[in-house]
Amino acid sequence: MIDQFIRARARGVPLIGITTADQPGTTAQLGRGLKPAQALIRWSCATGLQGLNAPALQAGFAPPGAADLQTVNPAEALPVALEKAPAEACVVFCNADRFLDSLPSNAIAVCNAAELRDPFKATGRTLVCLAPQWQPPAELSSDILMLDEPLPAREALRAIVANEATNVEIALDEATLDRAADALAGLSAFAAEQATALGIVRTDEGVSLDVGALWTRKRRMISDTPGLQVYGGRERFSDIGGNANIKWFLAGILAGNRRPRAIVFVDEIEKALAGSAGDTSGVTQDQLGVILAYMQDTEATGILMLGPPGAGKSAIAKAAGNEAGIPTIQLDLGGVKGGLVGQSEQQLRSALKVVTAVSDGRPLFLATCNSVATLPPELRRRFSLGTFFFDLPDPDERAAIWKIYLRKFGMEPVLGATREIFGPVPPDKLWTGAEIRNCCDIADRRGISLAEAAAFVVPVAVANREAIEALRRQASDRYISASRPGLYRHDNPAATTGPRVYDLQSGIKEAN
Repeated sequence: MIDQFIRARARGVPLIGITTADQPGTTAQLGRGLKPAQALIRWSCATGLQGLNAPALQAGFAPPGAADLQTVNPAEALPVALEKAPAEACVVFCNADRFLDSLPSNAIAVCNAAELRDPFKATGRTLVCLAPQWQPPAELSSDILMLDEPLPAREALRAIVANEATNVEIALDEATLDRAADALAGLSAFAAEQATALGIVRTDEGVSLDVGALWTRKRRMISDTPGLQVYGGRERFSDIGGNANIKWFLAGILAGNRRPRAIVFVDEIEKALAGSAGDTSGVTQDQLGVILAYMQDTEATGILMLGPPGAGKSAIAKAAGNEAGIPTIQLDLGGVKGGLVGQSEQQLRSALKVVTAVSDGRPLFLATCNSVATLPPELRRRFSLGTFFFDLPDPDERAAIWKIYLRKFGMEPVLGATREIFGPVPPDKLWTGAEIRNCCDIADRRGISLAEAAAFVVPVAVANREAIEALRRQASDRYISASRPGLYRHDNPAATTGPRVYDLQSGIKEAN
């Protein structure tokens, strides 16, 4: 970002916007990018115009720590900056999203900012607008150069942790520095510094760094980002019955070359992007464009998981992060939508910026859907690792699912039968894993037998039989089976060469 800023100033760019999570830190970086004779001036609504270096103070601007109350109004401050800022000065305007937007109350400030373009260009001066996220108003959008301040990379985070450790005189080995950097990825430099300071604990054994506390701070930061949430469950693939082929495939991706550093889980993506061709507001189309551009530019890829509700798609996606020891970030495209023009797209870009930092540029997208008919072909191509179809579980898979949930709800088989109160498992033809779980849940809550609980379970394959059958026919010979190697076959879904087995620790192999 600093290199782009220096090049832009060298070419006489008068208006620059920078999205940043740390405006004071970015201001300091901009100052280091100036020549000694070039003035650095900062405006905020709390202090007005301030001179941050000797050339700015010589031009008559208030020194740091002293407020210029006559210039706290942005509409009045910008003409003063035009009048007093010397040639080649850099004027930093903080929180531009609050004072230079499309609201009628800010119209004068926006017009005054637009008026700086030609005189600033003629004298080599630059107005730099800082904001966490910002959509420039129409008066500025065609004249301003937008830059993005990336969140710190892992090497920078390691340096921050090492510096904080030195301050309290504790020595951290390389492995601890790496784990701390992983935990802090996605935070701004200042937030990482504060989290590290708070993570240093003193006990009777001495002073140490609590890496778990760093993860807690990061989860909170990610969850504070509109549209993002860190999944907190602890299930692994072994806690999910069936779907052996997708487990086998995913385990290889998670443990192989270019292994991902974070899972991005998008649930029911076809609903989130529904109407992208007919949304008159343009929000959904713009969101689609942002996602397509992001995945193309960052070479991000992913897997589409198609199938009826309750077949295990979401469960597999949520467990993938735990399987590899990396965070699973849930991306809610509806949650990033805002009420102002351009806000939705900007918030989605900010969310993806966090994803990039947390994953060190290596996210793996896992998106579930109940139908791919409405998904644009260009989006499906971005999920280049394949589309897997999750069918209703077969008898062997259902038996494995029953075993998992009977154990979870304390109904383990004893001498070939479940505990007497619950009785044997009921007929389960056409049941999904979710329905087996619901049956166990109802039996446990009511203290009734599984057969009695089954009366309150209506399989989705029965309630929505025509749609499920149509989906299975559509998937036949088109998509990869989530359960067995090869393409899914609706007429003979059990035709396979054998089940897959997986093991991240000891390697991946295929059973006979």
